Amino acid sequence: MIENNDITKQLVTPESPEPAVDSSNGSELKKISERYRLLNELGVGGMGTVFRAVERETEATYAVKVMHRHLKADTTNVLRFEREAKLASTLQHPNIVKVIDFGLTEASEPYMVMEYLEGENLDDMIEACGRLAIEEFAPIFSQVCAGLSYAHESNIVHRDIKPSNIMLVAHTAPILVKIVDFGIAKACESTGEICPTSVAVLQTTDWAAGTPTEEVSKLLQTLTEPGKIFGSPLYMSPEQCNGQEADCRSEVYSLGCMVFEILTGAAPLRGRDAMETMMRKMRDKPPLMGSVAQDLKFSDELEAVVQRCLERDPDKRYKTVAELGEAWKQFDSANYSAPAGF
Repeated sequence: MIENNDITKQLVTPESPEPAVDSSNGSELKKISERYRLLNELGVGGMGTVFRAVERETEATYAVKVMHRHLKADTTNVLRFEREAKLASTLQHPNIVKVIDFGLTEASEPYMVMEYLEGENLDDMIEACGRLAIEEFAPIFSQVCAGLSYAHESNIVHRDIKPSNIMLVAHTAPILVKIVDFGIAKACESTGEICPTSVAVLQTTDWAAGTPTEEVSKLLQTLTEPGKIFGSPLYMSPEQCNGQEADCRSEVYSLGCMVFEILTGAAPLRGRDAMETMMRKMRDKPPLMGSVAQDLKFSDELEAVVQRCLERDPDKRYKTVAELGEAWKQFDSANYSAPAGF
């Protein structure tokens, strides 16, 4: 789902004094607060609000996500939220955020209780420093591959892999990575989900002819509202953009986008807006990293791995994230050289 507010960016906010919770859910959180003492609001996303909470019996700190009240009227939204909780709760891996509990409030709003993470997400790190060297990023990416491979082995595709959903947990040595926000995850057998109107427009556009007509462009602009398209355009695979089935190879593409951006400081394919970015995914060949970050030298081996991830044809990519992870292990960071002062 395209969202302007990433919950994960808010989960890393330093702890504040314990104010009374003043949320749009109000007294409807009563059932939760019988077990958990809700403290401050941590963030708001497309599906719900996240609070920092303390379990009364153990005094342990958790993050509690409650679905927005206005979404409750749509059964599909409720089922989607419940699906996230159920899928995520089945995943027990050190590199995946742990879901502790889930249920319904007295107002029948779904909620889930997750482990509370302190640290920063990868998107914030890149925003602060611009890009990372391969030797800095390598151990982070290895853990991402490990967690995502485990999810795939459990027949679960995340479908929204991007830097803001990769948490770097504070006060851990070596660094600990957690994949978060399985809000649009699905079991592998039914992962393709996109607005039918978007599919009709995207599939009838002649990408080879170049820029679509002004009429089509205007229509595409109206389809970028939250909830219309599942995924984040900068990291979505061409098949997801085209409304086709997404699978583990789609995650490989997303990971390739992430590696490219983190090592160069720029996305491989970016349009003027979300829909133009999706169009470029289906039309253009991604550049080499060295042509984008000309002040850096990337090994041919690294360029080849990233280019294979970014193939438009899923059959030409790594078949699994586990296979990508094995290829990643082969890199010799000595083949990478950063500019002076970087």
